[in-house]
Amino acid sequence: MDRRKFLKDSLALTGGLSLPGIFGQESEARAQAWQQLDDFQRRDSRYHGDGWESLNPGFWKIENGSLRRQLRQYGDRARATGFPFHYETHQKRAMPTDYDPSLPFGMLWRRDYYLTESFGWRMEATIQQRPPAPPPEDDPKWKMYQAGYGLLGLGFGSKHLFAGWRGNAKNPKAPWMLAWRDDGRFGLYQHASGPKALVAEVQAPAPRPGDQVQFEVRVEKQSEDRCRILGWLRHGHAEWQVQLDEVDFPAHGEGYPGLVARGLLDFQVDRVEIQTSPQQRLQIASNECLLCYPLGDSLQNRNGHWTAKFMALFRQEGSRATIRIATQESPPQGWDQVAVAGEADIVSNDFRMHTAVITAELPGHPAETTHYFTIWKDRVDVTSDPRLGTDAVGPGTGFLGTVPASGRYVGRLPQLQAPYRLCGLSCHAIHGRQANLPDPGQFGRHYVRDQPTPEAYRHLEAYDFQIMVWEDDIWYLELLLYPPSPDDAYKIITTTLAGPATRWQMMRHWNVLNPGDHDYGMDDVKGPEQLAIRRLDDLGQDRDYMRRNFQIVQHLIRGEENPSPTSNPKRWRRWRLPHGDFSLLIVDARLWRTSQDTAIWAEQGWGHHRDLYSRKDPTRSLLGEEQFAWLQQVLRTDPSPWICLTGLNGLHTIWAGTNWDGRNQIFADRDRVAADYAGWVSAGVDRVLELLGGRSGVVSVYGDVHNGSILRNLHHRLYECSFGPIGRSGGRAVIPGFGRRMQDLDGRELEVLALYHARYQNPELEPRQPPYYWNFLEMEFDPRGADPQAALKIRNLIDSPEQAPRGGGHARFKKSSTGRLPQSWLPSWQSLAYAEIQLSLPDGQPLCAVRALADGRVPATPMPNLPPQSKVLYLARSGEAVQGGWLKTLRSPENGD
Repeated sequence: MDRRKFLKDSLALTGGLSLPGIFGQESEARAQAWQQLDDFQRRDSRYHGDGWESLNPGFWKIENGSLRRQLRQYGDRARATGFPFHYETHQKRAMPTDYDPSLPFGMLWRRDYYLTESFGWRMEATIQQRPPAPPPEDDPKWKMYQAGYGLLGLGFGSKHLFAGWRGNAKNPKAPWMLAWRDDGRFGLYQHASGPKALVAEVQAPAPRPGDQVQFEVRVEKQSEDRCRILGWLRHGHAEWQVQLDEVDFPAHGEGYPGLVARGLLDFQVDRVEIQTSPQQRLQIASNECLLCYPLGDSLQNRNGHWTAKFMALFRQEGSRATIRIATQESPPQGWDQVAVAGEADIVSNDFRMHTAVITAELPGHPAETTHYFTIWKDRVDVTSDPRLGTDAVGPGTGFLGTVPASGRYVGRLPQLQAPYRLCGLSCHAIHGRQANLPDPGQFGRHYVRDQPTPEAYRHLEAYDFQIMVWEDDIWYLELLLYPPSPDDAYKIITTTLAGPATRWQMMRHWNVLNPGDHDYGMDDVKGPEQLAIRRLDDLGQDRDYMRRNFQIVQHLIRGEENPSPTSNPKRWRRWRLPHGDFSLLIVDARLWRTSQDTAIWAEQGWGHHRDLYSRKDPTRSLLGEEQFAWLQQVLRTDPSPWICLTGLNGLHTIWAGTNWDGRNQIFADRDRVAADYAGWVSAGVDRVLELLGGRSGVVSVYGDVHNGSILRNLHHRLYECSFGPIGRSGGRAVIPGFGRRMQDLDGRELEVLALYHARYQNPELEPRQPPYYWNFLEMEFDPRGADPQAALKIRNLIDSPEQAPRGGGHARFKKSSTGRLPQSWLPSWQSLAYAEIQLSLPDGQPLCAVRALADGRVPATPMPNLPPQSKVLYLARSGEAVQGGWLKTLRSPENGD
């Protein structure tokens, strides 16, 4: 017999047990007919349907016309921490490599019902398999193999759509479950583990393969704040029931209804139904294109044809993605008549979830005009965001939906001409109590939110930015959960980046993405340890989890189709803008540095000395040999008047760590918090600073530290700025002696122009006043003129450009005020218009590069590393024209000695 007909017939027999007196008079909800919400009769898919939302989509799949469990996934055995230095900090000598990888709850919620009145909610399901015996490589003591751990059932009373994973028995807002456990226990439980999760329970038979069952929960309001809850498990002619009276309805009844699962009990859901008033249904919409962003550093000129990569992420499977590009926002003939600029397959695999990497050709020159684009999926325009203005945004959905004003927009590629305006953004988490929103705590209506304040980016367009620099902790892969599947990983990423505001932000600007440790799914990802943990499977972390995450990161930040899961990514790169007058360098101060271990030979040979290999050891490397050589070459040969570096997270040791060993006033020598920043590698930083200060026009910016700051190294005359957070608080403490004029921990003389901190509002360390310090960095680089100018300002997310910058100051400076004070100068001379000029010593060693003005004049050039009367060879090129000769350095920039 067909299982659906069998359930319908058998339940009709027990349906006559109306249980009189349970509700008194028949409620309005019970007077309504049961409405089928989903029977899952659609193609096999990893996408569950527009009506569902989950923090754990990888727990489920559509298969053979049912909703099925996915019991194993690539990278599903991660642990909360996995590097040995996490245990050093807590003074535990050895890191335990054995751990229990059992997964907590997976929950799936209906997007279209937030229930505030009486309701009924039920599910028909079929048991497929009982939990298997543990294989030889698994520990039988793990939770997943214990009787009663596996379960299935209904969820209700969730205040947001991302409830799932680990619960909290002490939190009254945690959703409740009507669940059947694999040992036969059936009852009402809170979203939690252990005995404290129990609310009401009876004993039923244990689930068996082939069992066709129905779950039903009824929540009947008795007053505005009290309700009665009944739950049934029905199998054939038998049923089991639990009941509770005088339950707090706002806490445990009101909310989204859903489905729950845990453990290795395999089952399928055949149908879900609801019984409530029609007015309870929400009006929701879905954006088929979650996000499509242009990768600015992929822009290149191929024989006169300008191309760029676009990363497109879709809600579900598809065949082909297409980009159309025009020089008008509304082409007269319509977007469907605009020529296809590029197309690519939509791919899903172990590290891709319905993504396409599209290389598209621009119809015009990117420095001469603004371009606009639309994204198409299988010949349908999916550019706009229809969620705005519907119940798909707002409290409980994870998306504020306050910015932009409308989802009817197309993509934009701003014209890349001077002055260049960049926005620095970092630390974008999607949950936390510090959000300027009601009910932001765990299980609250705004526990998950794409922005920390409803006013975020309301004035963004007024800044006229061209480039968004997403720097370090772009999406915090593991804060809410260690995602046990590619589906779950992409859910975190798309909730972060594909919320209405960030989606609009990324689709309307060029983007550069430079990830940090949390983007790889674990804290403090750096050094040779991250290579080892991806190579070996017995180091106390799921090797496949880390491999998968590295592939995801490389795919999304560079548009790599099939990145290696094990090699060390060479992420450093230069984006030189089309006119050649500004360069953005993306560097990596994490993956190529030496280990933070300082106890060299402590176990054998020299055990009586612990710290022979300190953070200041001259052999320590920050960037690795290959990346350092690349950076040196670029800085000596790039003629751009301004060069901005991003990725050197904290060259100057101004942020405190943890003094866990009591041997240092500021932080332990191998404290993992302090060691997370570039400045911990003292000798490596000294070499980098020497390089950056060796020419004028270099600025370093970074994220990661959850603080906004602007400082100037007085010896190297290098400006360094930090920015963020834009969603995750936790700013690092400042070291003792912090102020306008100070030394960092390594004795470098600094001038601090601005500090915007969770506790402080300026370098004088005055207590910060509201609003909360969510911030981005406004950068402007103008390469025009004989002495180009730049400006750096810290802005709160809610600020307009007309408001005063945050942090107690800002920086506006000229190129001539950067770089170490020169020993000598090359006086101004006449060359070719817009010539790019390489300067070198007589033996061919490169010194630096400069750029001539429109009239061919080359402004006086400072030479920090050459004494007066030194001979310099120059080679100038402008188009096909070439010019060369000898110059001599002078004591001053004027002609003459």
